[in-house]
Amino acid sequence: MDSHTLLTHTLKEWAVAVEALERGDATLIVRKGGIREKAFAVPDTKFLLLPGYEHQRPELVKPEFRGILETSPERSDTGPLHFTSFAEVVGAYEISEKEELEALHPHHMWTPEYAESRFKWRPKKPLTALVLRTYLLPKEVVLPFRDEYGGCKSWIELSGSVSTEGASPALSDAEFERVSSPLSARLEEYAPARIG
Repeated sequence: MDSHTLLTHTLKEWAVAVEALERGDATLIVRKGGIREKAFAVPDTKFLLLPGYEHQRPELVKPEFRGILETSPERSDTGPLHFTSFAEVVGAYEISEKEELEALHPHHMWTPEYAESRFKWRPKKPLTALVLRTYLLPKEVVLPFRDEYGGCKSWIELSGSVSTEGASPALSDAEFERVSSPLSARLEEYAPARIG
């Protein structure tokens, strides 16, 4: 088992977004970081996806994604951690202009109103657009909650690690290329975001 099969970095993302990534219905997330963070910084090219429940609301996502919320389990952000997938960063970009965000509207799950509100929050800080290739773990991994995992923050460093051995891509190579290539072509014009 090589070093890339054990992951400790974890991105806390809305449960609706995690499920959309796992279904292959999305390949893009747009982030600005949590209240406890000075900026959104991506620590590694691969990380676990941790579904979060505290901030997501149906009216903040496009209608085509709201059905996921209706079938999402009722869980707390202070309960056990449930992992079913991890992501690999295919591209990371900064969004500093409103027009750049508007151009990505067909590719993300936020409503236009919520997207604009995220852009205006901490206006001196750019949004980060991440194109992600998602992989499904062979079985769910459940870890106990620890106090240091809580709070409004994007990244959690686990005290242990989760193996990715046996994981399978949410989308085949051909499907991922078909879905992500129009998005990647547009994002090539944006400033790259730092990873690591």
